[in-house]
Amino acid sequence: MPISPWRALSPDNGDHYLAFERRFRYVVEDPEHTWRRVWIPTVIACPVCEADTGLRLAYKTGMDAVVEAACRVGHTWVETRVDVSQWMAYCRFRAGSQEIDWLWLIEAGFGEEPPPPIDYAKELRTAAVEITKYGKRKAKAKVRREVRKVKKQVGKRVRNEAMRPVAAVLRTAWAMQAGGVEPVKASRRRPAPKPPKTPPVSAYRKAYGVQAPEKGPKCLVCDDSGQITAPGISIPCTECAGPAAAALEAAERRAERARQGKDEHRPASNATSK
Repeated sequence: MPISPWRALSPDNGDHYLAFERRFRYVVEDPEHTWRRVWIPTVIACPVCEADTGLRLAYKTGMDAVVEAACRVGHTWVETRVDVSQWMAYCRFRAGSQEIDWLWLIEAGFGEEPPPPIDYAKELRTAAVEITKYGKRKAKAKVRREVRKVKKQVGKRVRNEAMRPVAAVLRTAWAMQAGGVEPVKASRRRPAPKPPKTPPVSAYRKAYGVQAPEKGPKCLVCDDSGQITAPGISIPCTECAGPAAAALEAAERRAERARQGKDEHRPASNATSK
């Protein structure tokens, strides 16, 4: 019966199925050695198409009597050269079970052929060549980008110079069609001019020769005298602190300005008058 490729290896459940990409070998005892046993690994091939790679071998405990084999084309046959006990031990080994009693079978060459040895020197040489080629490709691509950029800029300038007469003819034709009116050239948007600053009132007084109004008293109740007086009445003003307190406050302000150095650049006459 054909072996299904979807079967899974499960030695605990009695299903011993394996597929091989490389060649599979069984071992035969060498008859020339009589004083010790020597095993000869022998390759299995399809009896119909003689394919020795891509084979599938299967054995079901309790249902099959011998090991069955199949090739990639679909040919199936009974492989009596493979011992059932050895095949079951090899499947257990592939499933991860390490059995000391059957290690000699693996050492004798039973099972799939090992992969070819890796030539690390060749791999390093190949990798170095690939890296060099990659660097050359990147450098060439960068040079090509720069050349294309320069050619594009030069071509744009040449096209603009070549199209200047054509643009002039088109502008003339447009002006003639519009009745001799030149088309309005698009100009860059300029920022709006800032509004003129309004001069202060003192500048107007100085320009027209108008005298500044005299300052009146701050307190309209006592006229900055600190006392509310009337015939037979003289009481302290409750709306202001009085002239003494105002003078003291002005002196404190002048002292503070002097400490901060704000009066250094003022004329000496003003400073002495204050």
